[in-house]
Amino acid sequence: MSTLLALDLSGATGWSLFSAGKPPRFGTINSKGEGHAAICGKFYDWLHDFYSVSPWDAMAWEAPFLAPHDKVDKIKILIGLVGVCLGFANSQRHPMRYVEIPPKEVKKRMTGRSDADKADVIAACWSLGWKVGTDHEADACSVGLIAYRRIWPRPQ
Repeated sequence: MSTLLALDLSGATGWSLFSAGKPPRFGTINSKGEGHAAICGKFYDWLHDFYSVSPWDAMAWEAPFLAPHDKVDKIKILIGLVGVCLGFANSQRHPMRYVEIPPKEVKKRMTGRSDADKADVIAACWSLGWKVGTDHEADACSVGLIAYRRIWPRPQ
């Protein structure tokens, strides 16, 4: 069976674990306020710890959305977390396929609109029976829905 870890990367990183035929598991890693180095380090440790308990075969994450007014620390966090993901997926210990999903696709997959707000994405997850607690978890679930079929397309 193929398992995918889907992520919404930020100081509060949402995750969802997708396996065929099962509802996703999801949660949030809250590292807000710890600074970019601590957030990336905590995330690195979490990936290795979580993989040892619930291994996955592929990864996906929402591409960072950077605005011109973003502070340097936020940019370091978002780019750093992508770097951690790339390192994990390309490691010698567990190389795997991965994909990055644009933010507008994430919103559109769950709501049908690329300009949907966070509450709409959460409501769409709840309508599927996925009782996500944060917008980060909702985004991770949407990333998983998109990425799973990109990595493992259905036979035609």
